[in-house]
Amino acid sequence: MTNKKYPLKLNSEYAVVTANDLIKGRQKMSLRESQLLSIAIAQVVKEDTDFKTYTTTVPELAAFMMIDENSLYRDLEGICTALLQRVVKIQIGGDNARGHKKWKAFHWVSSAEYDSGKLTLRLSDQIKPFVLELEHYYSQTMLGTLMTFRSYHTTRLYQYLKAVYGEKGGNIDEWKFSCEELRELFQTYIKDEKGNIIKILHMRNYNLIQKTIKPALAELANSDYAYIYDYHEDKEHIPGKRGKPALSGVRFKAIFFENKEKKEKFLEKVKPLIEERQGSKMRTFGNENT
Repeated sequence: MTNKKYPLKLNSEYAVVTANDLIKGRQKMSLRESQLLSIAIAQVVKEDTDFKTYTTTVPELAAFMMIDENSLYRDLEGICTALLQRVVKIQIGGDNARGHKKWKAFHWVSSAEYDSGKLTLRLSDQIKPFVLELEHYYSQTMLGTLMTFRSYHTTRLYQYLKAVYGEKGGNIDEWKFSCEELRELFQTYIKDEKGNIIKILHMRNYNLIQKTIKPALAELANSDYAYIYDYHEDKEHIPGKRGKPALSGVRFKAIFFENKEKKEKFLEKVKPLIEERQGSKMRTFGNENT
């Protein structure tokens, strides 16, 4: 590994390209950690055969991330320290002989350094197979798109949906998540040092949906990159319990766009046809509410 440092290029037109296995792996981080990680991954180009060490100034980074410069100076150490500790856990193959899922866990970042207003960052070599020399089963999202989101839940949901959408060849527009699947997707757990769950955040399904998927869908709908419609909250009877059916998950439909212009054309030409077909049963998010 060379000690040479390369300038971190902050370009909204860069793509964040990663294997779908990495996107679908178990992971959790803050919005700022996610943004910084995306910036680092976006530096990798198709011709790269190894990771590089990148450096940039705090003012440049703050401007690109659209946050206050003083806030970034204050929070940068915490952001980098947390990111160094974050791992992604990926399921590999089938079950083992005892019927347990086989998995591997990887660190995202191997080093971070701050000195005299400059940040130096390097991705972990452990994730090389999921970022370098990809040929199939990978997804790409525009770095500029990810910088516009104001919630990690939105970022996580968007990248996950795009990965699955690509795997299906674009032949999917309806999505369904049970509450347990949402807990896995957003990792709404607090774990001890051994990885044991010691607390479940948003224990009630109603709170889970209100705090995670629903605001994420609302932000996506208000963005230039998605149209969310036909939203429903599923309910089911719990065996052995009387009363009303309990909230069990959500269903919705989504259409994705590369930019504002393409979404505007869709809203002008296609949206009225969808509304006519769906009728009064359609529920949408964001500025397009009916």
